Amino acid sequence: MRRKTNIITCHLDTNFNRNLEKLVKTGIPLEVGLGKYSCYIKTINDNTKYKFITKLQSKRTFIGYAKILKDLKRPEIDFLLSDMEDNVSESKNMFYDLQTYHTVEYEEAVCVDLNSAYLQALFNLGLITEGTKEWIETKLSKSERLVCVGMLAKQKEILHFNKGKIQQDYLEPSKHRFIFNAVIQEVASVMNRVKTRHIDDFIAYWVDGIYLKNEFIAFEVEEEFKKAGYPCKIEEITNFKSEFKFSYMQYSYLKDGQPKMLSVPIKKVADNMKKDLMKLVNSYRREKLIGDVETEIEDVYIGALQNKQYSQADLFD
Repeated sequence: MRRKTNIITCHLDTNFNRNLEKLVKTGIPLEVGLGKYSCYIKTINDNTKYKFITKLQSKRTFIGYAKILKDLKRPEIDFLLSDMEDNVSESKNMFYDLQTYHTVEYEEAVCVDLNSAYLQALFNLGLITEGTKEWIETKLSKSERLVCVGMLAKQKEILHFNKGKIQQDYLEPSKHRFIFNAVIQEVASVMNRVKTRHIDDFIAYWVDGIYLKNEFIAFEVEEEFKKAGYPCKIEEITNFKSEFKFSYMQYSYLKDGQPKMLSVPIKKVADNMKKDLMKLVNSYRREKLIGDVETEIEDVYIGALQNKQYSQADLFD
C-alpha cells in the first residue's frame, strides 16, 4: 500500500534558502522542487512534503483553471493543439519593446491597455469556450485571472539530494507550457502590429499596455485593438518621464493623480546579465555539488535563481 504524503504548507520567504541548506547538510535523501512563486522540499525517508508558497490562492482560481483544462480536452481542437506544440517555440516569447534609450518628458501621454489580454488570447485562438471566458471574467478578480491562466506555464526544476550531493537535476515535463507560450506570442503579435502602424507616436509597450506620446491617436489605436479581437481601455497619463538606468528604462508618470513607475528591461543588457548569472551558478554547481564530474551545459534552467523580470512565462511556477 502506498504511503500517504504528509503535506505541511509554509510561507515562501528569504528563509527558504537557509532552511534548504540546513536540510541538505544533514545528508538525508531529499527531493526539492524550485519555482519562482512556489517551492517544495520532500524528505524521502518519512514522506513529508513542505510546500513553500508566496500566497494562498482562492478555490475560484483553481475552478477557473479546471474549466480551461476541460476546454483543452475537446476533440475538435486536437489538431490545433498538435500544430501549436510542433511550431510554438518559447525562444520567440516577447513581453516588451521600447523606442529609445534617451531621457524624454511629456506633459501628457496615453496608455491603451488590453482587458484580460491572456484570457482573451486563449479565446481568440479557439482554445477555450465563450462560457469559460465569461465565467473567469465575472467570477475572478484581476489577480486571480492572471494566476488562473498563468498556471498553464507551471514548471519546476527538480533536484534529488543524498549525502549532501545532487544526484539528479532536471526540469519537470510541462504539458501545457507551449499553450501559454502561444498566448504570449499572440498578444505580442497584436502589440507589435499596432506599434508598427504608429511608430512615430510609440514610446513603449509592456505585456498588454502600449504607451503613446500622442493622446489624440489613442482612439484609433483602441479601434485597431478591438478589430483584432481585444477589448481595451484608454488611460490618460501626465508628467510622463523616461530615464536610462543602464539595464532598463524607467518610466514614471501620474495616472488619476497617483504616481506610477514601470521598469522596462533593455534586451541586450538583460540577456548579457542573465548569461553571466547562469555561468556563475553553473560554475558553483560543478565545483561545489557535482565534484569532479565535468559537464557541458549550454542552456540550463536555473529555477528560483533566475531574475524574475526576464521570464513571465515562468511567473506561476
